Amino acid sequence: MKRKTLGLALGAGSTKGFAHIGVLQVLQEQEIPIDAIAGCSMGAIIGSIFAVGGDMYMLEKYIATLNIRHYLDIANPFNGGLLRGKRLQDQVRTLTHDKDFSETNIPFLCTAVNAENCNLEILSSGKLHESVRASMSMPGFFQPHSLHGNLYIDGAVIERVPVNALKERGLDVVIGVDVGFRGEDEDIVSMNAYQLAGHTINIMQWNMAKQSQIHADVMIVPDVRQYVHGRFQMDMIDRSVKSGRQATEDALPQIRELLSKKSVWRSLRGLWDR
Repeated sequence: MKRKTLGLALGAGSTKGFAHIGVLQVLQEQEIPIDAIAGCSMGAIIGSIFAVGGDMYMLEKYIATLNIRHYLDIANPFNGGLLRGKRLQDQVRTLTHDKDFSETNIPFLCTAVNAENCNLEILSSGKLHESVRASMSMPGFFQPHSLHGNLYIDGAVIERVPVNALKERGLDVVIGVDVGFRGEDEDIVSMNAYQLAGHTINIMQWNMAKQSQIHADVMIVPDVRQYVHGRFQMDMIDRSVKSGRQATEDALPQIRELLSKKSVWRSLRGLWDR
């Protein structure tokens, strides 16, 4: 008889995803072990860094020093996106020490949509930065990423919080972290065409998310409504991290209750490798 295994699914949400840093900080402070981690888009970036042993306090400070303009490598929009994404991918390569999935401290995976067969795929082999780049290919912003002979776009197109990827691998308790739109009232009248298009996508994603997130045992929802859709608001990092911390602290009683009962221990390795 051993403790229950816990998986953490970090969702997509552009720079709103910096709230994931606060979530991870609190779980570590409370000595709640994370047995596996999955990420989508920004969740994949933060999750991969954590999986190789990245210090979440140092990461918070480091990100605050970055000039986002340096990473906006403009591309030909007729090639599928406004940004190439190579500079950001190189940053992920550095922060994950150019490791592959077999070298992480805890099992890690990320999700992306195969744009050719329209399926959501779980990526779990090869270099971390390659799969993360595929996962963060936000349509319209980043060009689709070629991987294993296929073109991939952001996993959030189908499932923005990869809860099911962890459930399928046998984790006893799966915690999701959602930083996306959740049906809040919006001032539609003042929106321009671009903002309205983004809001329309948010509505579609939220309705899909409601169907998949019911499988999470706990859903942590940081308050990141201060962000404006489609903008990289680096000045909001501190507030986002604090929001992630607060939401996680609020969820601690529920998490502890779920983990309090013993469970028959099962090796994750066989399930993870299938």
